[in-house]
Amino acid sequence: MSGIILTGNTTGNTLSRDVFMEVKESFNSTNIMLPLIETKYLASGHAAQFIIGGKDTSALAKTQGRSGATTATGSDITINPVKMDERIINLDNVVYDARQIDEAEEKVAQYDVRSPITRMIGSVLAQYIDKKIITTLGLACEATGVAGNPSAPAVLVNSVIASGTTAKDKGNALGETIMLAIAKLKKVDNYNEKVVLVDPVSAAYLAQSDFINKDYTSGDNGGLDNGKIGMVGGAKVYETNHLDAATNIEGLQAFVFSKEAVGYAILEDVKTEVNYDYRKFGTLISGRFKTGCGVLRPECAIAIASSVQS
Repeated sequence: MSGIILTGNTTGNTLSRDVFMEVKESFNSTNIMLPLIETKYLASGHAAQFIIGGKDTSALAKTQGRSGATTATGSDITINPVKMDERIINLDNVVYDARQIDEAEEKVAQYDVRSPITRMIGSVLAQYIDKKIITTLGLACEATGVAGNPSAPAVLVNSVIASGTTAKDKGNALGETIMLAIAKLKKVDNYNEKVVLVDPVSAAYLAQSDFINKDYTSGDNGGLDNGKIGMVGGAKVYETNHLDAATNIEGLQAFVFSKEAVGYAILEDVKTEVNYDYRKFGTLISGRFKTGCGVLRPECAIAIASSVQS
């Protein structure tokens, strides 16, 4: 078999360039989670090291002087410990999606065969990564902090999100709980940019709640005409069909988090390969990557559920 591995470089092979770009474009348009978390690219190795700095307070500040001072004048100063730890994220096995195009079937078909297949490959790989990150986000919401940092805040429960009489009731309950989650993240000194992750149904409830503009047209924060809501409490709202990948949170309705919650190590980014197999009279198109995912800072994530956790 003869093949060419595609990395996005411009070569004389126009077909190869098109295949790579179609897979990558499909991947980028489908994937939601990668831009929302910490990523680290590796040149080699089997794991990535993420450094975690500890939480400090004003209590560590000392005074020097005479009466009532922590350190008397002329004495050695007091040295505070450096709170530092690490998270090691191991790489997983290679993940791939491969499709074969029969040469005769392609010629018989009266439609474009390759473009739908390349889009499928990009979509499959993107969905896999999203589910992996959401699974890890769920684990982060029950994890223990390191380097003196707090553990994940307790799961916030609001049964009205599921049991509300109207869509507006459900949306208001969800919006109010999101506001509370953002406040709880701030209480642990997390003032980084935060995001909200919900499924499309919950997003529709939010769009019918009091958290959008009061008129029927889109303003700064969405409207009934487009069925979207931009932000809640300063956190941008994202939709996903894969919230159920976090199987450890019962009755999960939403995540509120900042990007430091989860880390993603990338040794081999999405790579596309095209091979003609003379033994099968067909072309094999495949996409693959080698990455790893893990919890970084659990204090940066909080889950919202409609039922009490067992």
